Amino acid sequence: MLDGFFNRMYYGDPRKPDLKKENVKANRFKLFFTVLQVRFWQLIQLNLLYSIFWIPMIFWNFIFMGALELHLNELNLEQLTQEQLQNLISTIFGVLLVLIPCLAITGPATAGVSYVLRKWANDEHAWVLTDFKDALKENWKQGLLMMLLNGVLIYLFCYDILFFYTEAIMKGNLVFLTLAYFIIMLALLLGMMNMLIFPMIVTYRLKLWQIIKNAFILTMIKLPIAFLIFLLVTALLILTSSFFMGVPLFVIGFTFTGLITASYANWLFDKYINNRPVPAGEEKEEE
Repeated sequence: MLDGFFNRMYYGDPRKPDLKKENVKANRFKLFFTVLQVRFWQLIQLNLLYSIFWIPMIFWNFIFMGALELHLNELNLEQLTQEQLQNLISTIFGVLLVLIPCLAITGPATAGVSYVLRKWANDEHAWVLTDFKDALKENWKQGLLMMLLNGVLIYLFCYDILFFYTEAIMKGNLVFLTLAYFIIMLALLLGMMNMLIFPMIVTYRLKLWQIIKNAFILTMIKLPIAFLIFLLVTALLILTSSFFMGVPLFVIGFTFTGLITASYANWLFDKYINNRPVPAGEEKEEE
């Protein structure tokens, strides 16, 4: 009995046959729930593996929250002076600066996870460990650079939003408030583009700037859908990180939301890229 249980954990449920290729593109919604049911235990395994690469980020986040709480306890928020406000902002951004390399570390692993989830979302076979490791090794440079870029942009976005919002409140200037909301919109756009960037990294042989450009175009083409999926994924990530010290996030949260974005990316790729001739060398060979 236990042998059968662990076999299903590793290989999936053999009683659930693979969908026919002609049905995959026609019903992505049904396929998602089929894959979720068949690959549930493998999603947990992949999530636990991926969570290892988030340990530096988690550790530094605890330091950040502790330093921020300590600093806030020393201040009277209702009577903040300009100097105290500047010191508080310096503390926040000093800690955020260290989060950039912590986030960059997750880039290669994100490429590995994206490859496995892309295969599963297409109802194709992929091994949790070996395919993750192979995709990580093949795409580590682009994954590292993309997450490093994400970290820098998030830092700049946070700095600009806080600066413009503070200036708007203190000076009553609507221009600064408008600029703050504009930066927030750019940050949302970056988040929506990231749902496509990593699946594209592990699918096509393109330069990183081409991948970013294509992700921007595809996001703008389906902006309402992209926004709804981004809201759903963000809500699920917040939800899974809020219960039981964030345990659900590190057990299933990453890969569950990743399967959603992989299914969305595969749908877009089939609709706008895969139905056109791909120049030789641009599409990565499948093992």
